[in-house]
Amino acid sequence: MRIKAFARGALGAAFVVAIGFFSVFALNITTWLIEQTQGATFQTVLQDSSRTWLSSHGVTIFFAEGKLAGLKVPAFIYDLIPLGFSILIGWSMFRSGRKLSGEKYLGFGWAGGILTYLLISVIVTSVAVTKEIFVVQWQGVFIPVALFALLLIVGSVVGDAMLFEDSEPSELRERIRNFFTGLVDKLPWAIKPLIGPALRAGTGVVAAMSAVSAIMISVLLAVNWIEIIKLYQSLQLTFLGTFTVSTGQLALMPNLIAFGNAWLTGVGFSVGQGSTVSPLVTELGPLPAIPMLASLPTSSSSLGVLFILVPLLAAFFGTLLVKSHTAELRFNYSSATTAAISLGLSIGLVAAVQMWILVELASGSLGPGRMSLVGANPWIVAGVTFAEVSIASVLAAFFSARPDGADTELIKRISGGKVRK
Repeated sequence: MRIKAFARGALGAAFVVAIGFFSVFALNITTWLIEQTQGATFQTVLQDSSRTWLSSHGVTIFFAEGKLAGLKVPAFIYDLIPLGFSILIGWSMFRSGRKLSGEKYLGFGWAGGILTYLLISVIVTSVAVTKEIFVVQWQGVFIPVALFALLLIVGSVVGDAMLFEDSEPSELRERIRNFFTGLVDKLPWAIKPLIGPALRAGTGVVAAMSAVSAIMISVLLAVNWIEIIKLYQSLQLTFLGTFTVSTGQLALMPNLIAFGNAWLTGVGFSVGQGSTVSPLVTELGPLPAIPMLASLPTSSSSLGVLFILVPLLAAFFGTLLVKSHTAELRFNYSSATTAAISLGLSIGLVAAVQMWILVELASGSLGPGRMSLVGANPWIVAGVTFAEVSIASVLAAFFSARPDGADTELIKRISGGKVRK
């Protein structure tokens, strides 16, 4: 049984690698075999696929000083995570954990998966390193394995266990679940009732902003499709080349949605140092030859200021909608003011933390010089989000978190049957 659990964990890790690495490698090797790209070899295709896989895990890629198209290019780093690809890999990691959740010997399943992913990370990192393009070796091994271990364990612990015919519930799984349940139970009375509604409303705010951002991007792509087609034509790509470039843009689409979230807060984002794209000011410099960037607005509009209302409205209505989850909060707090302020600030904090994570993951360096800055400052975005969401949530919380009337039955039991009016 222990060997079977170890093997299932190893197979789960192999499935994650198949989803992540081999999907990229298959696309690159097919393009190379058909297009016969000048200067490309099987080794360079394997190296490029390895770097893409490592980059999707958050590993920084370093480029040494050299020449590109006859021009001298200074040393630079690439750390812009393709979030679309990362989400796919992260989902497969979580699913591998879910499939292990019913294992009696869960620890052996974890060991099999983590050791397999460790071995693969060592091999991929070794392949990716050259004199011209390289990664820090410990980062190339540690970061993918740490991410895999985290999502594998979370996937196998949360939710109901997926039991097989020959498996039993794991004692290790129950101990971990009971440990975190005990931590929540020990929280102070003033904090514990805030967690549920704050997580729901705060997450709802970020989800609503992401939905609006995605719709805005879709509209801009549709309106500017002629410019996008022209940029595709200027690249002179074959069918496979066009497919490869489009796939890469799809991998970066969640990054663009995150930038749209920063735009909705009013902070905006940059596509290169010295550039600004926000509802108030838009100043764009030279852009890289990425077709979807042709959809970016080239000038600001007075109507853009109205979009700053999106996080405010999302926070206001999100707070109203969690009233059914604030029963314990309304009972514990005796003052409408303290209840509203506590819930509103908690929702603002949750939304700010999630926006910080989103913008931090989406931003990075795309190339040398001015392209070393693509995205937004996560601290400024988080601070503005906290202020906007907290204000709207506090106002709405005066309705959704208003304390209920006194519990007369409880007072009777405490006072021996006498109730003071």
